[in-house]
Amino acid sequence: MPGLDFPPARGLGCAIASARPSLRLRTSMRRTVLVLLALLALVPAGRAAAQASSDSVYLRPGDVIHLVVFRQPEFSGDFGISPDGTVQHPLLSDVHVVGVPRSVIRERLRTAISRFERDPNFVFDFLYRVGVGGEVRLPNLYTLSPETTLGQAVAAAGGVTEFGRLDRVHVMRGGREILVNLQRPDADVSEMRIRSGDQIRVGRRSNVIRDYVGPFAAILGAAAAIATLATSK
Repeated sequence: MPGLDFPPARGLGCAIASARPSLRLRTSMRRTVLVLLALLALVPAGRAAAQASSDSVYLRPGDVIHLVVFRQPEFSGDFGISPDGTVQHPLLSDVHVVGVPRSVIRERLRTAISRFERDPNFVFDFLYRVGVGGEVRLPNLYTLSPETTLGQAVAAAGGVTEFGRLDRVHVMRGGREILVNLQRPDADVSEMRIRSGDQIRVGRRSNVIRDYVGPFAAILGAAAAIATLATSK
Protein backbone atom coordinates (compact mmCIF):
# COMPACT_ATOMS: atom_id res chain seq x y z
CA MET A 1 0.00 0.00 0.00
CA PRO A 2 1.26 3.49 -0.75
CA GLY A 3 2.55 5.42 2.26
CA LEU A 4 3.48 2.31 4.27
CA ASP A 5 7.13 1.38 4.35
CA PHE A 6 7.64 -2.20 5.61
CA PRO A 7 11.22 -3.43 6.04
CA PRO A 8 12.14 -6.13 3.59
CA ALA A 9 11.81 -9.68 4.92
CA ARG A 10 15.52 -10.35 4.39
CA GLY A 11 16.52 -7.42 6.61
CA LEU A 12 14.27 -8.59 9.47
CA GLY A 13 15.71 -12.10 9.31
CA CYS A 14 19.23 -10.71 9.50
CA ALA A 15 18.32 -8.67 12.59
CA ILE A 16 16.94 -11.75 14.37
CA ALA A 17 19.97 -13.81 13.40
CA SER A 18 22.33 -11.13 14.68
CA ALA A 19 20.46 -11.03 18.01
CA ARG A 20 20.81 -14.79 18.63
CA PRO A 21 24.61 -14.78 19.34
CA SER A 22 24.08 -11.99 21.85
CA LEU A 23 21.40 -14.02 23.67
CA ARG A 24 23.63 -17.12 23.68
CA LEU A 25 26.53 -15.06 25.05
CA ARG A 26 24.42 -13.68 27.90
CA THR A 27 23.14 -17.18 28.72
CA SER A 28 26.69 -18.57 28.76
CA MET A 29 27.91 -15.74 31.00
CA ARG A 30 24.99 -16.29 33.37
CA ARG A 31 25.86 -19.98 33.66
CA THR A 32 29.54 -19.14 34.29
CA VAL A 33 28.61 -16.73 37.09
CA LEU A 34 26.36 -19.35 38.71
CA VAL A 35 29.14 -21.95 38.60
CA LEU A 36 31.63 -19.51 40.18
CA LEU A 37 29.15 -18.64 42.92
CA ALA A 38 28.62 -22.34 43.64
CA LEU A 39 32.38 -22.93 43.86
CA LEU A 40 32.83 -19.99 46.20
CA ALA A 41 30.06 -21.34 48.40
CA LEU A 42 31.95 -24.63 48.72
CA VAL A 43 35.09 -22.96 50.15
CA PRO A 44 33.63 -22.16 53.59
CA ALA A 45 31.98 -25.57 53.63
CA GLY A 46 35.34 -27.22 52.91
CA ARG A 47 36.99 -25.20 55.68
CA ALA A 48 34.21 -26.14 58.08
CA ALA A 49 34.59 -29.81 57.18
CA ALA A 50 38.36 -29.64 57.74
CA GLN A 51 37.82 -27.95 61.10
CA ALA A 52 35.25 -30.59 62.07
CA SER A 53 37.67 -33.36 61.07
CA SER A 54 40.44 -31.72 63.10
CA ASP A 55 38.16 -31.33 66.12
CA SER A 56 37.19 -35.01 65.94
CA VAL A 57 40.73 -35.99 67.02
CA TYR A 58 41.05 -36.52 70.79
CA LEU A 59 43.87 -37.25 73.21
CA ARG A 60 43.91 -39.99 75.84
CA PRO A 61 46.15 -40.65 78.85
CA GLY A 62 49.46 -42.01 77.63
CA ASP A 63 49.46 -39.94 74.44
CA VAL A 64 51.91 -37.11 73.85
CA ILE A 65 51.42 -33.46 72.95
CA HIS A 66 54.16 -31.75 70.90
CA LEU A 67 54.33 -28.06 71.84
CA VAL A 68 56.48 -25.29 70.36
CA VAL A 69 56.26 -21.81 71.90
CA PHE A 70 58.25 -19.27 69.90
CA ARG A 71 61.03 -17.51 71.80
CA GLN A 72 60.25 -19.68 74.83
CA PRO A 73 62.26 -22.92 74.54
CA GLU A 74 61.54 -23.84 78.16
CA PHE A 75 57.90 -24.29 77.20
CA SER A 76 58.62 -26.38 74.10
CA GLY A 77 59.01 -30.14 73.76
CA ASP A 78 57.10 -33.43 73.84
CA PHE A 79 54.97 -33.87 76.96
CA GLY A 80 53.00 -36.93 77.96
CA ILE A 81 49.40 -36.95 79.13
CA SER A 82 48.89 -37.95 82.77
CA PRO A 83 46.26 -40.48 83.90
CA ASP A 84 44.19 -37.53 85.17
CA GLY A 85 44.17 -36.01 81.66
CA THR A 86 46.57 -33.11 82.25
CA VAL A 87 49.82 -32.21 80.49
CA GLN A 88 53.03 -33.45 82.12
CA HIS A 89 54.59 -29.99 81.82
CA PRO A 90 56.30 -28.21 84.74
CA LEU A 91 54.46 -24.94 84.05
CA LEU A 92 51.26 -26.17 82.37
CA SER A 93 50.40 -29.14 84.55
CA ASP A 94 46.90 -27.81 85.27
CA VAL A 95 45.83 -27.84 81.59
CA HIS A 96 43.33 -30.64 80.98
CA VAL A 97 43.52 -31.95 77.39
CA VAL A 98 41.79 -35.36 77.38
CA GLY A 99 38.43 -35.83 75.68
CA VAL A 100 38.12 -32.29 74.30
CA PRO A 101 38.53 -30.99 70.70
CA ARG A 102 41.73 -29.46 69.41
CA SER A 103 40.20 -25.96 69.37
CA VAL A 104 39.44 -26.21 73.10
CA ILE A 105 42.99 -27.40 73.85
CA ARG A 106 44.39 -24.44 71.92
CA GLU A 107 42.41 -21.95 74.00
CA ARG A 108 43.37 -23.67 77.25
CA LEU A 109 47.04 -23.64 76.30
CA ARG A 110 46.83 -19.99 75.25
CA THR A 111 45.25 -19.03 78.58
CA ALA A 112 47.89 -20.94 80.56
CA ILE A 113 50.90 -19.64 78.59
CA SER A 114 49.54 -16.08 78.79
CA ARG A 115 50.30 -16.16 82.51
CA PHE A 116 53.99 -16.11 81.58
CA GLU A 117 54.05 -14.34 78.21
CA ARG A 118 51.74 -11.74 76.76
CA ASP A 119 50.04 -12.73 73.48
CA PRO A 120 51.97 -16.03 73.07
CA ASN A 121 52.70 -17.44 69.63
CA PHE A 122 52.73 -21.25 69.63
CA VAL A 123 51.89 -24.39 67.67
CA PHE A 124 51.12 -27.87 68.90
CA ASP A 125 50.31 -31.32 67.59
CA PHE A 126 49.18 -34.69 68.88
CA LEU A 127 51.17 -37.90 69.06
CA TYR A 128 49.25 -41.10 69.67
CA ARG A 129 50.72 -43.96 71.71
CA VAL A 130 50.13 -47.22 69.83
CA GLY A 131 51.57 -50.70 70.15
CA VAL A 132 52.89 -52.56 67.09
CA GLY A 133 53.79 -56.23 67.49
CA GLY A 134 53.46 -59.68 66.00
CA GLU A 135 55.55 -60.43 62.94
CA VAL A 136 57.36 -57.08 62.77
CA ARG A 137 61.08 -56.51 63.11
CA LEU A 138 60.93 -53.94 65.94
CA PRO A 139 57.86 -54.60 68.12
CA ASN A 140 57.39 -51.78 70.59
CA LEU A 141 55.21 -48.89 71.76
CA TYR A 142 55.38 -45.93 69.39
CA THR A 143 54.25 -42.31 69.53
CA LEU A 144 52.92 -41.45 66.09
CA SER A 145 51.00 -38.63 64.45
CA PRO A 146 47.21 -39.09 64.12
CA GLU A 147 47.74 -38.84 60.35
CA THR A 148 49.75 -42.08 60.39
CA THR A 149 48.11 -44.94 58.50
CA LEU A 150 48.16 -48.54 59.71
CA GLY A 151 50.66 -49.40 56.98
CA GLN A 152 52.95 -46.57 58.07
CA ALA A 153 52.71 -47.75 61.68
CA VAL A 154 53.88 -51.21 60.60
CA ALA A 155 56.71 -49.58 58.63
CA ALA A 156 57.71 -47.59 61.73
CA ALA A 157 58.18 -50.92 63.49
CA GLY A 158 60.72 -51.99 60.89
CA GLY A 159 58.23 -53.63 58.54
CA VAL A 160 57.14 -57.25 58.55
CA THR A 161 59.41 -60.23 59.03
CA GLU A 162 59.79 -62.95 56.43
CA PHE A 163 56.84 -64.73 58.03
CA GLY A 164 54.63 -61.63 58.36
CA ARG A 165 51.21 -61.49 56.72
CA LEU A 166 50.03 -58.05 55.67
CA ASP A 167 46.71 -59.59 54.70
CA ARG A 168 46.05 -60.52 58.34
CA VAL A 169 46.72 -57.49 60.52
CA HIS A 170 44.80 -57.53 63.81
CA VAL A 171 43.89 -54.15 65.32
CA MET A 172 42.57 -54.03 68.88
CA ARG A 173 40.57 -50.81 69.10
CA GLY A 174 38.00 -49.76 71.65
CA GLY A 175 37.66 -53.24 73.12
CA ARG A 176 37.08 -55.01 69.82
CA GLU A 177 39.33 -56.65 67.24
CA ILE A 178 39.41 -55.57 63.60
CA LEU A 179 41.00 -57.80 60.96
CA VAL A 180 42.56 -55.68 58.22
CA ASN A 181 44.04 -56.74 54.89
CA LEU A 182 46.74 -54.15 54.14
CA GLN A 183 47.36 -55.72 50.74
CA ARG A 184 44.00 -54.53 49.44
CA PRO A 185 44.48 -51.62 47.03
CA ASP A 186 41.26 -49.76 47.88
CA ALA A 187 41.47 -46.41 49.63
CA ASP A 188 39.38 -47.50 52.62
CA VAL A 189 42.25 -49.74 53.72
CA SER A 190 45.31 -47.84 52.47
CA GLU A 191 44.13 -44.60 54.14
CA MET A 192 42.95 -46.18 57.40
CA ARG A 193 44.58 -44.15 60.18
CA ILE A 194 45.65 -45.12 63.66
CA ARG A 195 43.73 -44.14 66.76
CA SER A 196 44.90 -43.53 70.27
CA GLY A 197 45.47 -46.78 72.15
CA ASP A 198 45.54 -49.02 69.08
CA GLN A 199 47.25 -52.38 69.46
CA ILE A 200 48.41 -53.54 66.02
CA ARG A 201 49.55 -57.14 65.55
CA VAL A 202 50.79 -58.55 62.24
CA GLY A 203 49.78 -62.17 61.68
CA ARG A 204 52.24 -64.98 61.00
CA ARG A 205 52.55 -66.95 57.80
CA SER A 206 52.26 -70.71 58.29
CA ASN A 207 55.51 -72.69 57.95
CA VAL A 208 55.26 -76.49 57.90
CA ILE A 209 58.83 -77.19 59.02
CA ARG A 210 58.82 -74.63 61.80
CA ASP A 211 55.27 -75.16 63.04
CA TYR A 212 54.87 -78.92 62.67
CA VAL A 213 58.04 -80.83 61.79
CA GLY A 214 60.19 -78.98 64.35
CA PRO A 215 57.95 -79.63 67.38
CA PHE A 216 57.33 -83.22 66.25
CA ALA A 217 61.07 -83.85 65.93
CA ALA A 218 61.58 -82.40 69.41
CA ILE A 219 58.98 -84.80 70.79
CA LEU A 220 60.65 -87.75 69.07
CA GLY A 221 64.04 -86.66 70.41
CA ALA A 222 62.67 -86.42 73.96
CA ALA A 223 61.04 -89.85 73.62
CA ALA A 224 64.30 -91.34 72.35
CA ALA A 225 66.20 -89.79 75.27
CA ILE A 226 63.72 -91.26 77.76
CA ALA A 227 63.95 -94.68 76.09
CA THR A 228 67.77 -94.55 76.25
CA LEU A 229 67.69 -93.71 79.94
CA ALA A 230 65.21 -96.51 80.59
CA THR A 231 67.33 -99.18 78.85
CA SER A 232 70.52 -98.05 80.50
CA LYS A 233 69.18 -98.76 83.99
